[in-house]
Amino acid sequence: MSTNVYFKTNTLLKNLVGKDLINDDSIAIIELVKNSIDADSSNINIQFKSSSKSGVYGESSALIISDDGCGMQEVDLRDKWLNIAFSEKNESLSESGGFYAGNKGVGRFSCDRLGKQLDMFTRSRGGEILWLEVDWVNFEIEGDKDLIIQDVPIQLSTVSEDFVKSKTGLDIADSGTILLISSLRELWGRPELLSLKKSLERFINPNQLYMREAFNIYLEAKHFEEMDRDRDYHDSVNGEVKNLIFENLKFNTTYIESAISKCGCYVETSLHHDGEKVFSLKEKNEIYKFISDIKITIYFLNSYKKAYFKRQTGIRSVDFGSMFLFVNGFRVAPYGDRGDDWLGLDVRKTQGNTRYLGSRDIIGRIEVTDFSNNFRQVSSREGLIKSVHFTELKDSFFFDVLRKLEKFIVGGLDWDSVPNSVRNELRSSDGLDWDQTSEKYEETWDKKKRRISRSIMSLIGTSKDRAVELWFNPSLLEDVAAQKEEHLEKLLSDIEGYEPNQVDRSLARSVNNLKELVRKASSEATTAKEKVFVLEDKLEQQTDTVIRLEKESESYKEQALFLKSVTSLDKSSLLSYHHQICLDSSILENYVGQVIALVQKGGSGEKILRLMEKVSKANKRILATAQYATKANFRSGTKRELTDIPSFFKEYIENVAVDFVAAGLQVKVINSVTTPFKVKVQRIELAILIDNLISNSDKANARNVNVSLELKSEDKLAVTFSDDGDGVDKKVSDINSLFNIGVTTTSGSGLGLYHVSEFMDKSEGDVSIVEKSDGSKGFEIRMLFKK
Repeated sequence: MSTNVYFKTNTLLKNLVGKDLINDDSIAIIELVKNSIDADSSNINIQFKSSSKSGVYGESSALIISDDGCGMQEVDLRDKWLNIAFSEKNESLSESGGFYAGNKGVGRFSCDRLGKQLDMFTRSRGGEILWLEVDWVNFEIEGDKDLIIQDVPIQLSTVSEDFVKSKTGLDIADSGTILLISSLRELWGRPELLSLKKSLERFINPNQLYMREAFNIYLEAKHFEEMDRDRDYHDSVNGEVKNLIFENLKFNTTYIESAISKCGCYVETSLHHDGEKVFSLKEKNEIYKFISDIKITIYFLNSYKKAYFKRQTGIRSVDFGSMFLFVNGFRVAPYGDRGDDWLGLDVRKTQGNTRYLGSRDIIGRIEVTDFSNNFRQVSSREGLIKSVHFTELKDSFFFDVLRKLEKFIVGGLDWDSVPNSVRNELRSSDGLDWDQTSEKYEETWDKKKRRISRSIMSLIGTSKDRAVELWFNPSLLEDVAAQKEEHLEKLLSDIEGYEPNQVDRSLARSVNNLKELVRKASSEATTAKEKVFVLEDKLEQQTDTVIRLEKESESYKEQALFLKSVTSLDKSSLLSYHHQICLDSSILENYVGQVIALVQKGGSGEKILRLMEKVSKANKRILATAQYATKANFRSGTKRELTDIPSFFKEYIENVAVDFVAAGLQVKVINSVTTPFKVKVQRIELAILIDNLISNSDKANARNVNVSLELKSEDKLAVTFSDDGDGVDKKVSDINSLFNIGVTTTSGSGLGLYHVSEFMDKSEGDVSIVEKSDGSKGFEIRMLFKK
């Protein structure tokens, strides 16, 4: 004889799926926020209220979570919210087109975790306001085996807006939900609320492509409003919750991005260093069998970048965390939290400290788009269920991406090592300002470029059979080519081994140019050595001249001082200038060759004009470098570095330009700026800009040029050039067209103002030509530099 038997749902089951299962209060609140997001709410407010002034929120306090989502009708409450573990979200998208954040049906029991009493007020658009009262204590009777969940009554009523206002102090939206959670089970002080805020920040993916409309979360705890008043965002409890971390990584760091396509057919990877792309690679996916539509971004933080991180975000990178995981746009806790080494990075680093990056060296995110529910969260909402998909992502794809970054960091940058004295200063610093800091490394960037070029193919790390399209930055190899590095020939030979359709077209052209540079470097090596000897001889002669002049009369003091400044250039400086001139000469010759070829082939005038513009620019760099070599105050200048703009203009015009482009002109500098105004620029490019403007005045038959510098605000500097020359030809209908390439009203090439405009664009400044309204002759141009 057999009979049917059934499970019984004792009331204590509520604890197993409620307060005993979700053991983190912040996670419990996040689950309720998820429900508001799933209801297509655009604003979610989290408020802590208390009549006490103790400074903490406890049993006599209340937590209110309100939203302006779609709300619920009675049928939704009966058949869905009160139906334990039921969820209709598993295989669908929300009305706004985004993924559902919660899909386990356990969010309702987060209320139990947070407080003993729940009052829910909800209204769908055009519907009545429903009030659901739940006293969780009624479900916590021990020892009654026959008391089942279905036997405990829950009150459901319809109420008015005034009633809601009297209970919560809030006006309910036309549609939306208010959760009033009272008799809080835990104490919420300032540390706990700041921790909640950080959890909410990390829950929000900065990439909200997963949603058609963004949502806003606000946190309010009036106890701490006064304390927040003089604090920055990260030390304040109250206000809008924002994920500012990745948004604020605006300094140039080293990072890698890799993504598996939606179809799972391809893997695309790109690596960047200090604002420049190093390489990119698209290859066939023959490795990952279970995963697709996944993107990984990893940032490497050396000592400088960690200090920038602290300055820009308000917290140390180690306190922020490491690698975060987002599934369908929402973060999965606790992955990435400080102390949660879910990828085993720190254990791995101990096995090879000089080869592997640890959790303190990187931050980043893994973004998974999952339509098939292959990445499912455990019911406690702490982590994902282990599956073949999760394992392949965690143990295979992630580390393949990380190894590419590690090869670059170890093989190309040598960890970006800084001197010990600087390292100690960075560790004790409260943070650095990117725009105000000059980075110093034990190894020069030129040496790094040589090592990068020696290992570029191993950095990319792919087989020719899998490669679809390959590109790397040829500018990293130009200096190496000029120095005739032997390994470069092997690298170029390796590239030739790829099929033409596998190599990016622009890279193929650059490879041919690099071959030509290597050839020229061989022939120029002997000539360069001879020129070095000539420079050394000149240096000795100048030294003798200075000694002789010091013994002469007082009237020759100024000339003696000038020659002293010249001799202060040491051998290495002269060699540096010579190297720069040789390099630019090679580039100039390359462009001239291309022009000749185009002319012979009857090429278009536009292409020839653009090449001639490059020829002109290279020639002016040579001229500027030669002028630099005569003044001790102006060193290499070819790298972007912080420069005091007012001082540079004044010193360059009065000490350099006056002997060259300004000869025969009366140039007056009017500088009203008394404090440094520093902007990161290439000083040679700035010198070219000044030369262009003065040269234009000379060609326009000017006799006098006035240069005025005026501080418009703390972060804006105006520089004005005006002359008494012929001015702008009346035939020019659009004065701004003078910034176009080839447009001129003098005997010049029409490139000067184009270069000025190009420089200001790169410096994120503004430039404009001023039309004189008083009818006077002359030309005036204004530049606005910005910090």
